[in-house]
Amino acid sequence: MSRSFIAVLLLFVVSCQPSSMDSAHVPEGYTLQWEDEFETRELDTTYWTAGTLRDPSRGDLVPGAKGDHLLNNQYAGYVTAEDSYLENGNLVLRNQKRNYSGNNPVGTYSYTSGWVMSMHKVFFNKGYVEIKARFPAGDKVWPALWLIAEDLTWGPEWDMFEYFGYREDVGFDNMGVHLYTEKSQWHSEWLKEFDKTFRCDAWHIYGFEWTDQAAVWYIDGNVVHKLLAPETKAWPDEDMYLVLNNGQRTNSPDSTTVWPNALYIDYIKIYQKNK
Repeated sequence: MSRSFIAVLLLFVVSCQPSSMDSAHVPEGYTLQWEDEFETRELDTTYWTAGTLRDPSRGDLVPGAKGDHLLNNQYAGYVTAEDSYLENGNLVLRNQKRNYSGNNPVGTYSYTSGWVMSMHKVFFNKGYVEIKARFPAGDKVWPALWLIAEDLTWGPEWDMFEYFGYREDVGFDNMGVHLYTEKSQWHSEWLKEFDKTFRCDAWHIYGFEWTDQAAVWYIDGNVVHKLLAPETKAWPDEDMYLVLNNGQRTNSPDSTTVWPNALYIDYIKIYQKNK
């Protein structure tokens, strides 16, 4: 075997591996396992399903969904493929205010929204997730970065970061960090006046660490919430996949929101604990 062939082979192997440029915020003892930096022209369909809540290869639907393009009636927007796209090295999940006739579920909608998920494609059990993102602001928006169970049961659900422009029980401008378990139990924490404090439209590094003992939420390397396993009746111990979406809340007003708006994601990386 010639040296030139070996060099080309090594270059191919290295190019297929995740990059080694780790963020300074990654907790100690973790190794990068998977990443998407959204630098390609089209969304990588080996990682993501876009614009629908149904996995195209197996036909599985997100548990509890009202149809292929609406999770439940709390959401005002019909999920569309054209609202989930890549632009300038970012994943863009767009919200639009427009009249739209949907066929699954059937209805006339006043909004459309972006949604991608990694069901049956990228999933993991415990680790550290890091996402560089810019959130939209406004009273109507409901963007989220979350995890749900790969086994197609509803619960557990990790809400890594879920922004509410308005929600009836907490008011305006709150970022939620939550766990929902199969015991129908919520463990919720609210980062109050989030846009006022952090600026939604600024780039931030959103980190979420999930171990056997605890879950820790980070913004730009700073701990903003911690939940200990003994504080819950059931602790997630199963494969979970990613959902990234930008929605609108049905019961929220629409007086301060600028349309269209978008949740921008520069990269997402999954790390796992060294053995």
